[in-house]
Amino acid sequence: MARCFPDPQLAVSDSNAELIVFRALSEQLGPNYVILHSVAWISRPGGGGPREGESDILIAHPALGLLVIEVKGGRVALDYRTKTWVSIDGNDVAHEIKNPFEQARRGKFALLEKLRESPAWKKLGIRRFNIGYAVFVPGVSDGDRLRGPDAPVEIIGDRRDLSNLNAWVEQAYIYWDSKGGANQPIEVRGIDAVIALFARAVSTRPLLSARITNEDDARLALTKRQAAVLDMLRRQRRVMIAGGAGTGKTLIAREKAVRLASEGMRTLLLCYNRGLADHLREQCAGIEALDVATFHQVCHRWIDQVGAKYGRDLLSEARADLPRGHEFDQHMPLALAVAVDMLGPIYDAIVVDEAQDFGDEYWLPIEMLLTRPDEAMLYVFLDENQDIYRRSSNIPVPGEPMVLDRNCRNTDAIHAAAYSHYRGTAVEPPEIAGVNVERLLASDMDKQARSIGSLVTKLVVEEGVAPHEIAILLCETNDRSARERALQRLPMPAVVKLGRVEDFGPGCITVDSVARFKGLERAVVILWAFENCDVDRDRETLYVGMSRPKSVLFVCGTSEACDRIIG
Repeated sequence: MARCFPDPQLAVSDSNAELIVFRALSEQLGPNYVILHSVAWISRPGGGGPREGESDILIAHPALGLLVIEVKGGRVALDYRTKTWVSIDGNDVAHEIKNPFEQARRGKFALLEKLRESPAWKKLGIRRFNIGYAVFVPGVSDGDRLRGPDAPVEIIGDRRDLSNLNAWVEQAYIYWDSKGGANQPIEVRGIDAVIALFARAVSTRPLLSARITNEDDARLALTKRQAAVLDMLRRQRRVMIAGGAGTGKTLIAREKAVRLASEGMRTLLLCYNRGLADHLREQCAGIEALDVATFHQVCHRWIDQVGAKYGRDLLSEARADLPRGHEFDQHMPLALAVAVDMLGPIYDAIVVDEAQDFGDEYWLPIEMLLTRPDEAMLYVFLDENQDIYRRSSNIPVPGEPMVLDRNCRNTDAIHAAAYSHYRGTAVEPPEIAGVNVERLLASDMDKQARSIGSLVTKLVVEEGVAPHEIAILLCETNDRSARERALQRLPMPAVVKLGRVEDFGPGCITVDSVARFKGLERAVVILWAFENCDVDRDRETLYVGMSRPKSVLFVCGTSEACDRIIG
């Protein structure tokens, strides 16, 4: 049985006649033959404009050469005086058709042009080989009446030949072998070149950028589940919402703040990290009655207002009152409380994200900012496992927290790696499988930097990932400057620049610490600088760093360190 492309039983065509001939050929010709059905191509002969070519059936044989076959169904009639060809279907309806012999001849020469363009064919060095064409009319038993000056009977097949196609095919090949055996055989390599050109099996690997887009579409559906929590918050004024990394806390916090402001309430969306505040502020731009800031940005704003209005330096006063106090955890909260007491509260609702990072002294001035503390709305979002700043907050919300228990940011593979460092209420993995966490193994910092540089180039140039969708996060920062310099020395694509969280924008890859990146996410994260991390002592840092990527996580370090943090 001949080798066929496609499988004769799977072949489809508008022409039943083509399928009849193709399947009969497949059954009768021997294993040395290759038969291709419905072949089409575009060539550029001589470097000129594109020229289309096609063949209903193409037969290839290592010794006999190539044969192009045009198939016509129904009863075929012609008038050589007017050069008119007609096909009459089963309902006796006549359809004017093109000259099938001219079509076959054009197919032959277009095929030659395409072969001459093929690098694989050129390598064969074949100068002369047998190539011909034929016409098959399986619907009639008197096909020889179609013979004419351009249609010798030797290249016409009809219903009578369907039972002995091996002899008919050899007859057509012999007719075209005008060189009397002087033609070169195309051999098996020629057959392989034809298959590679017209019937090669192609398996495409989606670009990482396409996978990221597809995963984001699935992620949107998952996130909608978490957004249902918003409806439950409508009837509650003080609520604490807890959930692991990727459970949608920040998204729900932002959306709740937007809805409150849209309902006419002066609202403050508060967080700890500046990078997250900048990100949220950009997303909420243009929404009236909504302020977005870090806690310490609010402190500075109110302290400055008091200085401008009353000429008092509340921060200096707080330092004098608490000479051994901490600037950010005690002096600034105390100064803010005094400022609010002097200027008066202004917010009807406050939404706090990253609440696990807020110190005990933060909550008094936060409550003072509310116009009616007993009636105003306070929504607090936190992840107790993300307390990488080692705070112990007495959050002023009674009762148990509402729990988000589905990861809707990461893939399943990233979830498994990140949540191996998680301690808390069980969180269900996402429904996006994703790719495995990948290791970039190198023995020292400079070699690791070069590995990262090569990876970044591949991601941006070959995989189509936008630079701003990539973050390089450092677990340890004692040698941060040296690592940044090592990256800056590397050759990078011209469209790439490196910056910190606050430099986020088109073309900029974020290089920053895990701590400063809290609350943020990127499609691709490269985790670095964890050689001295202890999986118990630094569990929260590893958890936060590994949970930042949405689609792909790379860990870069020594083999021993990578094994230690991802098991």
